[in-house]
Amino acid sequence: MKDLAEALALVLDGIEPLEAELAPIGAAAGRVAAAEACSVVDLPPFDRSAMDGYAVRAADVAAGTPLRVLGDAAAGGGAVAAVEAGTAVRISTGAAIPAGADAVLRVEDADAQNGAVRATAGVDAGAHVRYRGEDVHAGDVLARPGDRLTLPRISALASAGVGDVIVHRRPRLDLIVTGNELLPAGAPPEPGKIHESNGLMVRLLAGGAGAEIRDHGVIGDDAEATRAAVESGLEADVLVVSGGVSVGPHDHVKPAFAACGVEEVFWRVRIKPGKPLWFGRRGRTLVFGLPGNPLSAIVGTAVFILPALRRLQGERDAGPRFSRGRLGEPAGPSDGRTTFLTSRLVRAADGVLEAFPTERQGSHMTGALGESDGFAVAPHGSGPLAAGAEVDLLLL
Repeated sequence: MKDLAEALALVLDGIEPLEAELAPIGAAAGRVAAAEACSVVDLPPFDRSAMDGYAVRAADVAAGTPLRVLGDAAAGGGAVAAVEAGTAVRISTGAAIPAGADAVLRVEDADAQNGAVRATAGVDAGAHVRYRGEDVHAGDVLARPGDRLTLPRISALASAGVGDVIVHRRPRLDLIVTGNELLPAGAPPEPGKIHESNGLMVRLLAGGAGAEIRDHGVIGDDAEATRAAVESGLEADVLVVSGGVSVGPHDHVKPAFAACGVEEVFWRVRIKPGKPLWFGRRGRTLVFGLPGNPLSAIVGTAVFILPALRRLQGERDAGPRFSRGRLGEPAGPSDGRTTFLTSRLVRAADGVLEAFPTERQGSHMTGALGESDGFAVAPHGSGPLAAGAEVDLLLL
């Protein structure tokens, strides 16, 4: 049985990012850059006004001295008359600074009458002018390989004239759920049957991490059907099978992996819930066997599968996305395993998230999961933890 950190390293070590592809900037949010993305233009692309007011020569501005207004300069408008001694041009925010002007007199510092404008306050050269390239120069690198294209980066790239970016392609994930006892969500109850939720959660979590998902649906507890589904699923970058990874007479997943040439890397991790997690590889395909209990499947997906998906997409520091918080009441690990405690998470007065574990704990306690906001992580070997102890939080 592997400790969590060792098991995670075995999953992530050796994963190479998927090949690169060109994506339109509007479809690149959340993707990871596979090559440098550089500004096409200077920002600002020309000297422009930061204020509504009048483009002037600062040396001409003196309180009460009239300046003849030559015309208007609007954002996106064409060329206007050059500013000469004793003149000004009415200008809008974002408009190009006319030739000859070196400052903008704010509209609130000006008194315009009869085709002339008088300053009511002085202005220095360069005042309220945004100069070409003061933010970004053409050729400046705005995203580097391994950078996730967040919305701020996307905004910067679009503003800098970038229309397409080179990113790692999305990983293809095949999903198989096993079990004769499973009913579709919303189906009428039947004796001895339970409603299936693991596939739904894997789809939602993996889809949110950027995976393209092919769902094989529910496969009954049949050895040949399981083997055929596994063989088909191994065409993907990641194969996830929910259920059937134990050693009972109706658990056909591990024999199917072996028959299809999947090499086992580990089976069982020192965590609760999620101990029976299975991981292996065939070639470059990553293969995960998730336990059938809903909380086990969620923890296994969030802690192991999502980091693998992010690493495949080129993210440099892929790992479980833990937040730091503290316990709001005493708690601790169970059975000597790192324990993920379903918890209500409350923002304390000092801004720190406090975790209050639900009264019911266990891999089958989906009602308790519904009352929680995520998990507080009690490390194995830590012993009982007092209220106020710092812990990792896994937010859902």
